[in-house]
Amino acid sequence: MKNERNALVDIETIRALRVLVWPTFAYFVLFFIFLCFQSFSKFYLVFSKKKGAVSLRDIKYGEGSKRGLALLSDRTFLNMHEQSLAILFSVWLHGIIVHPSDAANTLWFYITFRVFYPLGFRKGPPFLFLSTFPNYFAIFYSWFRILTTVISS
Repeated sequence: MKNERNALVDIETIRALRVLVWPTFAYFVLFFIFLCFQSFSKFYLVFSKKKGAVSLRDIKYGEGSKRGLALLSDRTFLNMHEQSLAILFSVWLHGIIVHPSDAANTLWFYITFRVFYPLGFRKGPPFLFLSTFPNYFAIFYSWFRILTTVISS
């Protein structure tokens, strides 16, 4: 055992990885902002229509979910959700294997472009790619750094 608190990681490693906690926290703040946007947009659409003109069920699951604000909020949250495992796993592995600060900067980079996804989706291609392509780059960059470090070790 390296220390009594944690059998797998020594205290210096834990201290070094702290730099990744803030961008991870910011990631989850944005994740829940997009989740709330998805949910609240549906209620907004229901309550902004004439009484009985549209149901919550239609906006969440029917034709109403395939256009406008409903589609924008769904794609904003679901795209982030779809990429969550890829980015979080890769940057934390990047932080452990390569360097915590480099991984933290990669996650900040990812978050910076992720914020613009709703605007890009609303405008459509090529503006959408201003958010998605840098995000894919961040994931691939982390894996490139991980693999080159492992191969050269």
